[in-house]
Amino acid sequence: MKSNTVLTRMNMCRKWFGALWLLIEMNIASANIFGFAALFKVLPQYGIFDEYCHYFDGMNSTERDCSRQTHQYENAMTLGIIFFNVPSMFFGMIIDRFGCRFMKLVFHIVGWLSLALLKPGHDLLLFAHTFFTALSGIIVLITSYASSNYFSKSSPILLTLLIGSGSSSSIWYSIFQVIVDHNLLTLSQLSYIWMSLGALLFLSSFLFLDWKISILNLPYKFNDGSNQIPSTSKNIISKVIDTPCDTKWYTKIYQRIGLWQHLTNPLYVLNVLYLGFLMMPTILLSIIWYPWVYFLNGNDKAQADKYTFALNMSAVSQIVLCPIIGLLLAFGTHR
Repeated sequence: MKSNTVLTRMNMCRKWFGALWLLIEMNIASANIFGFAALFKVLPQYGIFDEYCHYFDGMNSTERDCSRQTHQYENAMTLGIIFFNVPSMFFGMIIDRFGCRFMKLVFHIVGWLSLALLKPGHDLLLFAHTFFTALSGIIVLITSYASSNYFSKSSPILLTLLIGSGSSSSIWYSIFQVIVDHNLLTLSQLSYIWMSLGALLFLSSFLFLDWKISILNLPYKFNDGSNQIPSTSKNIISKVIDTPCDTKWYTKIYQRIGLWQHLTNPLYVLNVLYLGFLMMPTILLSIIWYPWVYFLNGNDKAQADKYTFALNMSAVSQIVLCPIIGLLLAFGTHR
């Protein structure tokens, strides 16, 4: 009996330590691509796509028009965001064949190695970086979300913490920008450091995520408490079954019958609206923000870089905002 208690306590500690580990992993290796615009200030210093710049017309003109160069950076970022959101359309079968653990590690290493080796003459490695980093990020996102199923009452809070940690991962490119601007490290050195963090992904695959191989299985399983149907849910189900099929659609809405019982739930509406407002700035603004502020400030690149830095750093607020929604979810689940 005592040994079972000790084992249960050890498993609980391992679960929470794994949750903390995955929170860190999410923050450093998931949705980084949404902050890529911060590198628009850094990449020209290394002469990336410099051939797209040209001097303004005039005999003594010393100023250059690099708008086409910036468009190449925007194209690389857009490519990454596209494949962050729709990887399964093209790579679902490959990921299913080789497994998420293997693919996220390979994509992470290839993505950051591409940025580390980036130099004039090898400009297309920038597209390889955004492409593979985005694919690695979405796999990290999916596998980390699954860890919330190991908890019961804490599952909503942990899930929203993971969402907040992933949303705030866009700050790292802005931190890279500050480090490079102060000549502390080069972009290549930072890329090698981030590539080495793939060790975290490798260890978490063995320590905190389950495997099909029995010897590597975790000593604890998904919490199945949520699969038990409470009496209130049984009443709702019986109410749906007893409802005549010829009931008008507007009557179902008014009486909150069937699916409308859940769609009109205030907690559900709150979370849909919240997630909508959360994801819209993250995905949409990350693409249009830089050209937008660049245009509004009269093509002033310095001002556009400052506003982009501010946008990326504001993502830190998601670490606080997301758990608030998690508490509301937990409260609704408890009720």
